[in-house]
Amino acid sequence: MKRLTQTVLLGLLGLGAAILGIEVWRAREAPEPAQVLQTPQIALPDLEGQIWRSDSAQGKVVLINFWASWCAPCVKEVPALVEAQRHWGDHGLQVVGIALDQGEPVRAFAQRMAINYPVLLAGMDGFDLSQAFGNEILSIPFSVILDRAGQVRHRHLGILTPEQLRDWIPPLLAEPVAPPSLPQAE
Repeated sequence: MKRLTQTVLLGLLGLGAAILGIEVWRAREAPEPAQVLQTPQIALPDLEGQIWRSDSAQGKVVLINFWASWCAPCVKEVPALVEAQRHWGDHGLQVVGIALDQGEPVRAFAQRMAINYPVLLAGMDGFDLSQAFGNEILSIPFSVILDRAGQVRHRHLGILTPEQLRDWIPPLLAEPVAPPSLPQAE
């Protein structure tokens, strides 16, 4: 009987792992930008308590990274994000970290890692915002890259690699910003 119970439990565990794997694979298949009706607006406090709004990065390529200080994969990708901001910040990139975490651990982590981009505090409500950006399984790290017009161009669940950043960021920085549509003179 004990052997049968172990076999059943192992089978259920394997089934659960398979379902999770399928969901992660499906989540990595990001919808095309045309499927996004409207990019969610962000208005969250930074580490000093000042409200950071997404319109403050208007005209820039914006990399939004949802993370937490307690998330090992999130911690692992921070150096690549710091380097991306350092390397492309003067060329129009704005990295923004949205912490699904509390203030003090985030402040200590940001200082220790010398984070050079805005870190916003969303707490657990940040999962809802990440879902609005397409994070269907509500897992982190989750990143979204917006073009200069504010449209979602890339979504990524999991650690962003330096290779992905090199493939995705420079082409967006090279794209011109479309001028606003003005009313026609009559």
